Amino acid sequence: MEILFDNPLANLYGPYFLLMYGLFIIVVAAAVWIAKRFADSSDRISPPSIPANIDPFEIAYLRGGANELARAAVFSLRQRGLVQIVSEGKKATISRTDVKPSNLNQVETDVLNWIGTGREPGEFFSGGGLVGDLARHAEAYQSRLERQQMINGRAQKAGFAPVKWAAALAVLGFGGYKAAAALLHGRSNILFLVIIGVIGVVAVFAAGNLPRLTKLGKSYLERLQLAFDTLKYESQRPYIAGAEPLPATAQAGFAGVDPLLLTVGVFGTGILAGTMFSDYNDAFRKAQTSSSCGSGCGDCSSSSCSSDSGSSCGGSSCGSGCGGCGGGD
Repeated sequence: MEILFDNPLANLYGPYFLLMYGLFIIVVAAAVWIAKRFADSSDRISPPSIPANIDPFEIAYLRGGANELARAAVFSLRQRGLVQIVSEGKKATISRTDVKPSNLNQVETDVLNWIGTGREPGEFFSGGGLVGDLARHAEAYQSRLERQQMINGRAQKAGFAPVKWAAALAVLGFGGYKAAAALLHGRSNILFLVIIGVIGVVAVFAAGNLPRLTKLGKSYLERLQLAFDTLKYESQRPYIAGAEPLPATAQAGFAGVDPLLLTVGVFGTGILAGTMFSDYNDAFRKAQTSSSCGSGCGDCSSSSCSSDSGSSCGGSSCGSGCGGCGGGD
């Protein structure tokens, strides 16, 4: 039994073991990351063709989750002239207009009812805000996209969880063995060992976190962005600030969807910069400034600052693509 805690590994000089432990953690984390890549086999499926009845809200949800769904729906109402944005200093309010709504889908109807007599941008993405009110629509999109293998859902995460836990236990077990050997030999200076072990477990779980989009989902989104890249600029042209005012009714576009709304769904609200709808992003940017980007960035990190690239809040779109983190899956 003595050989278990009295051998070259157990007696290895502390700094040397810490170096070995660090390398072990790197290897384990890399193995988990590689396993995660192989676990997603959706790239074996060809991206689907662009549907004739494309839903800009579903695309917005695919790109950035519930927050982007809310952004696209609110913009749709703003474009139709059903809501207005009133700015007073650093404060902005989004409220209904006197325009009578018509031909709204259920998402737009729910958003319009939620706005009611007026809401501040900071309310849209806070707990119990518009995102919460749209939960049933978000769940429907989530379920459909999961079935299409575009998004990693609970089942995929649960299926990969044993790999992460096994790797984490390996890291803890290796470090725990050395800690036990040190304590048995009367050495109690194991603080750095514990710290590196904790960092190792965090690294393993970070490496094993499944991305929101599958390989197929990313590929499909890239196909959409490539297909509508020209439309992105064409859809902006009639709305450039200073151009002739256009009627509030939507203009005919791809599959009957207004081209600007469609490109907002595909690329995010960053494309509104320089158009007569730039006040939309400005309103949420003011909300960010007034709240010092506190809770807003918490939401942002989960989905919304993916307006331009589908990336996370850390991307460059966080400043302009989402109108900042003030409203920010």
